[in-house]
Amino acid sequence: MYISEISIHGYKGCRDKSIISFHPGLNILVGENASGKTTIIDAIRMVLRDQEMGYISEDDFYKAFDLTNEKKNICIDLKMSNLTPQEKVTFLTWCNADFDAELHLEVEKNPNTKGYYKKNIWGGKAKSSAFEEETFDYIDTIYLPALRDAESKLKNGKKSRLALLLKHQYKNEARMAALVEEFLNFNKSVISNKDHKFDELEQAKKGINNAMIQSMGNVFGQSVNLQFSENTFSSILQNIKMVFFPHIGEVDEEKFRDVAINSLGYNNLLYIATVFAELEIINNQNSLFTVLLIEEPEAHLHPQIQSKLIKYLQSIVEQQKNLQIILTTHSAVIASSVNIESIIHINSEDFGISSMMISDFSLEKNEKNYLNRWMDITKSTLLFSKGVILVEGICEAMVIPALAPFILKKYNEKNIAKLPESLEEAGVTVINVNGVNFKYFFPLFCDMAGSNEERLPIRCSAITDRDPKPQVVVEEDGKIKNIEVYPLKTDDGECGNEAAKMETVINETTYGRLFVSPLKTFEYDLAMNGNCSLMAEVIKEGWPKGNEDHSGVKNDCLKIQQKNNNYEDKESKREDAKYILNHIDHNDFGKGLFAQLLSEKLENGKTIQVPQYIENAIIWASGGKYNE
Repeated sequence: MYISEISIHGYKGCRDKSIISFHPGLNILVGENASGKTTIIDAIRMVLRDQEMGYISEDDFYKAFDLTNEKKNICIDLKMSNLTPQEKVTFLTWCNADFDAELHLEVEKNPNTKGYYKKNIWGGKAKSSAFEEETFDYIDTIYLPALRDAESKLKNGKKSRLALLLKHQYKNEARMAALVEEFLNFNKSVISNKDHKFDELEQAKKGINNAMIQSMGNVFGQSVNLQFSENTFSSILQNIKMVFFPHIGEVDEEKFRDVAINSLGYNNLLYIATVFAELEIINNQNSLFTVLLIEEPEAHLHPQIQSKLIKYLQSIVEQQKNLQIILTTHSAVIASSVNIESIIHINSEDFGISSMMISDFSLEKNEKNYLNRWMDITKSTLLFSKGVILVEGICEAMVIPALAPFILKKYNEKNIAKLPESLEEAGVTVINVNGVNFKYFFPLFCDMAGSNEERLPIRCSAITDRDPKPQVVVEEDGKIKNIEVYPLKTDDGECGNEAAKMETVINETTYGRLFVSPLKTFEYDLAMNGNCSLMAEVIKEGWPKGNEDHSGVKNDCLKIQQKNNNYEDKESKREDAKYILNHIDHNDFGKGLFAQLLSEKLENGKTIQVPQYIENAIIWASGGKYNE
């Protein structure tokens, strides 16, 4: 059994009905801030009657800014599927014709005189059907909030997480009575003080009683006694305190310390550990179904612990078939540590929430395997972005964010509808795919098979090189020689990049666009677009000092720089662009260093002429329109 679907209507930002689907086991909800992830979690908690859920308030109802089309009631519908024969019997009154368990909650917006809102809850299709509250006892809901005050939750008291854990532990009435009896006997020994172990306490008690008689008299005075703890089971648990020591396995009582002096991060670990311990106890008690709801487990945890934590969750959900975990996150570490099919993308709409399960995408097996291997911390940030730019290598990944302000400023000067001034402001992530393997990433955003299957509603553009095939020349002696092509126009040389052949298919989709270099490569095109002088300056300043060859390169670059992009013919310009590309690729320099130095110059005020295809890629990913 697992929660397969929830429908939310009239709750928080959901004016219109929003339907979110889940799969068994581990569900990772990703999306930008305010996309609706917490709304989903809270809706599940509300309908399943999580004990820590607060009262419904007026702010929980959908509110229209202009007060039009306001929904009067909150309606939440929960569906649970794949019930076992035992579960079908237990939840029979909740089941529909397909033996899916349905649970419905309606909250009327009109509060009573005390300010409380009436809740109606029923199972199955008919609102009037018989409903047994005891059925909830077969479902355990455990919630780990995002804004958790770990220290207060770990302290003794009514809201102690430890007390809640111990309540689950003590299911045997005899064992509960034995614990109470131990405390009762101790308190009796304190009160009687037969062996004079507590003379100081006895003297304090007598002092209070004497003062009472003397100040108020025998008629109005009251007699007092002393004890160390309440003699009820709940009060005993609430007064048990957790202490810690940083090194696992040590039990030296003198070394343990109060959690108040522990770090915020480690207190969160202790808090999470109590939740997981509670989960294990519930599982051992053969609960029919348990749902673990976790919001932002990454809070206050460094990346290594985040990775370890999510792998632990994966392992327990595989072992416990009656367990479902629904987790929200903003962490690229967590998103990259799970199977991509566990991810559900949440997106905010004008009047509700939309969701997409990557497991529903018609991805080929090799596409899934590739994404699971390559979706590292850097690449997984695409799941949290408003737009994505896929590039081939390190140079594009570093330089394109520096080029973007020039393009976006130019765009905003020409258009009424303005775009953000940088990729950061636009929420656009540049992803280096380390080659031309765009075919594995594009299926996340667009259906290239032409079946119009919905994918992630994120604009994705990719920049790739034309890479003209070398010309094959047969020399007089019959030897075959391959000569690199450095074209002047788009039809010079046959395209050698297989990825470029996807351009037409991708550009017909809703969210995907592929932009192909019209000449040769990214660096060569930059040079040919009127940037030879700037790029030569970068190489000259970054080229290592040393032998005559190094000095010669600096002199050559100075000559190119002094031309100031003024060329009498295209052939000489091509030769300089070729020289620049070859030295960017040189072992003594490298694309990474070139990209770093060029980006610094652009950030410090140098101007650059950007090729049109790169402009288009940046504009598209940032949410604008380009001339297609």
